[in-house]
Amino acid sequence: MYTKYWKITGWLLLAFWIICALLGVNHINAGLITSYGADISIPAWLYISLRSLDNPKRQPHVYNIFRRSPGITATILFFASTLTEVSQYFWPKGIFTGRFDYFDILAYAIGVGICYYFDKLLLGRSKQLTNKINQKVRAV
Repeated sequence: MYTKYWKITGWLLLAFWIICALLGVNHINAGLITSYGADISIPAWLYISLRSLDNPKRQPHVYNIFRRSPGITATILFFASTLTEVSQYFWPKGIFTGRFDYFDILAYAIGVGICYYFDKLLLGRSKQLTNKINQKVRAV
């Protein structure tokens, strides 16, 4: 029902992440955008993609795990993102190079949290609309 909005949001998040990456690679400091833009946008984009909100017809097995519950998806993505940040503290020259920053963890929570909130909100509205339609069908 809200697929086109999720699709647009997903593409905007991906474009924003690419812009942040290009700014970072070219060592252009754009303040908060270069510092936290990717940390907000990638977990949010992954949330939309893994829940198949942008394409409900997508059916691989991994999507079935994440489709069960918005809460499960949000929790797994937040902890996985946080794990990459914590790895920077213990292993700064490892796979996820960089500097440990508590605000990165906050940015992950913001990105996933916003998607989780709207997913739950729109999921509730979809269920209410479906119930109203079913009631009208039964009444006829």
